[in-house]
Amino acid sequence: MNGSRLIVSGYGVRLGYRNGLFVVKEKNKVIAEAAPSMIEQIIIVTSGVSVSSKAIRTAIYHGIDVVFLDSRGLPIGRLYPPFINKTVDTRREQYLAYIDGRWMDIVRVLIKSKIMNQEHVIHNLEINTRSAEIRDERRRLLRYAETIDTIEYDYPESYRDKIRNIEAMAARTYWAAISVFVPKDIGFNGRDQDGIDAFNTILNYGYGILYTEAWKALVLAGLDPYAGYLHVDRSGKPVLVYDYVEPFRPVVVDYPLLKLLRRGWRPEIMGGLLSRKSRTKIVETIMKALREKAQYHGDRITREQAMKRYARLIASYLRGETIIVQGPVER
Repeated sequence: MNGSRLIVSGYGVRLGYRNGLFVVKEKNKVIAEAAPSMIEQIIIVTSGVSVSSKAIRTAIYHGIDVVFLDSRGLPIGRLYPPFINKTVDTRREQYLAYIDGRWMDIVRVLIKSKIMNQEHVIHNLEINTRSAEIRDERRRLLRYAETIDTIEYDYPESYRDKIRNIEAMAARTYWAAISVFVPKDIGFNGRDQDGIDAFNTILNYGYGILYTEAWKALVLAGLDPYAGYLHVDRSGKPVLVYDYVEPFRPVVVDYPLLKLLRRGWRPEIMGGLLSRKSRTKIVETIMKALREKAQYHGDRITREQAMKRYARLIASYLRGETIIVQGPVER
């Protein structure tokens, strides 16, 4: 159990339902029990887990979100409520926005928020260092964020390229600053999706978990997770999810996992894959970060609530019900 989430992992582990309780067993030994009323989400971490049809039916009946992750932490399937308000209107406007240019407002807000949150993470790390170099990197990030607002709305591809260029420059600055704080034994030489060092490996897994939360927030807001605006459309890829997670990566994944390494924890990696124990630890860390409260434009709410709030704001903007002027900037 992890708060209101039930995390199930391990080969040979079975999730069932008996006498009004979800029951998790390993080698016929009960290792966890929980009433449906106490659970908001069930996360199945590995393919070695078996789930009874009765447990699935119970989860559906109680509106419990069930997420299945692969070995890299990417969502490969999920169950969520089948009825969502205003879905047709929202998705119709979501597709039209790609044609009439409203998508540029959404991209601007998301990427500016991402860079602001990157600066926020560096600020938290910088507090105890008094490093002039790190302070300069942080100020550079703020300038990149301000530059986002100066980009003119012109041809779609031109606008997209300019946003990506600023995002890439901010990323180089951000990861150069982050690398100063990564323990030397990790061998981290910068963010690389294909990197095999411990930090890049756990970042990849952590982002996979974040995708599941973004997917849920977008679908519950009535949005199509496959119709994005910044990332290139690819068949079968939820590109709006990739767009939407950008502001949340620094505060939900990067910072919590870096703190974990700085406290001495090291993941177990075998054959290029994280061990069951390490995957469970990362899931617990990300879920804890999502439940923590932070300041978002004057409101102190959990990061999980923020993900749902700003997804609804995007949907509301697309339907013409509000003006999108703020993104999920954490302070």
